[in-house]
Amino acid sequence: MNLSVAYGFQSGVLEKLARFPQVKEVYGCIPGGAIGSGRSAYTLPRVSRAALLRAVSAAHVGGMAFNYLLNAASLYGMEQTRTGERAIRRTLDDLVDFKVDAVTVAVPLLLRIIKRHYPKLRVRVGAFAVIDSPTKAKAWENLGADALCISAIAANRDFDLLYALRSSVSCDLELIANASCLPGCIWEQTHMHVLSQSSTKKHRLKGFCFDYCFVQCSRERLSDPTRYIRSIWIRPEDLEIYEDLGYRHFKIVERSCPPELLLKRVAAYCNRTFDGNLWELTAPVAWIKNEQRVPKMALARMVALMLRPWLIKTSAMFDMKKFAETVIPHDFSRERSEVYIDNRALDGFLKGLKSSAFLCRTNRCGDCSYCRSWTEKAVVAGKSWREAALASAERLDEGIVSGAHWGLQRGRSGEHQRRVMAPKSE
Repeated sequence: MNLSVAYGFQSGVLEKLARFPQVKEVYGCIPGGAIGSGRSAYTLPRVSRAALLRAVSAAHVGGMAFNYLLNAASLYGMEQTRTGERAIRRTLDDLVDFKVDAVTVAVPLLLRIIKRHYPKLRVRVGAFAVIDSPTKAKAWENLGADALCISAIAANRDFDLLYALRSSVSCDLELIANASCLPGCIWEQTHMHVLSQSSTKKHRLKGFCFDYCFVQCSRERLSDPTRYIRSIWIRPEDLEIYEDLGYRHFKIVERSCPPELLLKRVAAYCNRTFDGNLWELTAPVAWIKNEQRVPKMALARMVALMLRPWLIKTSAMFDMKKFAETVIPHDFSRERSEVYIDNRALDGFLKGLKSSAFLCRTNRCGDCSYCRSWTEKAVVAGKSWREAALASAERLDEGIVSGAHWGLQRGRSGEHQRRVMAPKSE
């Protein structure tokens, strides 16, 4: 088993990751780069070129490769201009000078540029490429990809597809182990573009991101706790099921994870066992609460990026902040966590899912009671907390759809009109 682990440039993390022989690679990038990546710049710490150079060197000292993320879902037209092409080439020149070992991309043209001009760079195709069929996998391999990160949303619970994908190519295949996304999510590609656009320094919103996709998936889980079980995670105990299908490379997310929690996640997968709350390994996380000892400068920078009253009502941003703090956990103990998924109570769940002819294997999730029976056995989600959080999600969603968050009002004709910021006499 080989692990590729998220790296957010926190002090001392690389040295601790190097103690795990299974960790072969770390991945990260300087937020706000010209090409962009898969996370909004405001969720990640500021990183200098010097810090990147030190990180690459430290990873090598620890016996780990450094994979630099250029995995935005699109280049958004920069590849069609002279200045954009120069920015792409300057970025790649720098990465070669910094001695990064690999890059992750999601745009076919970018892969071709790298293979033409930087043949020594190893290239992984990331999850934002949505590789969900053998045809796509083979096409990427034919372009020269060295490794493919398979779409976890499409494949992690579809064992027939996993077998077909592994049989279709000879390059390395990687699976995301601890994501909490929902299978068949219709917001997947929209979310990828929302995050990608807010990751670049050239985007017109300059890092701002009102993550309405996050609200949607949170609503799904809050409305039906069965979705905590239907999510696409792979338990540490179940890695062998995927290894039996020929998968050896697994990815641990994510870059906004507090250092102690990230190391705990890595240890669980390296040890292939975990006694505790599975939500601690798989929940969406962010370093956003005072209880997490977040540096004050980081919080101030986040507030400065997100408070844009000329774009969105300040009240809406504070409502989103409050909602995120409600549903993104930081305490996973049985006594205090609003969501507790007893990991050991799920022993046998995935093997049963794989070996049985349940309807979810034919993309008819919900037509049987398999996941619901395991939810009753393993999941505790506070009812009053869920109801309050769901009500908050519904209010946020209403403001998104109605336009109220942006100061739009519905006129008598039924057409939306922007607020008039002018004296009453006008």
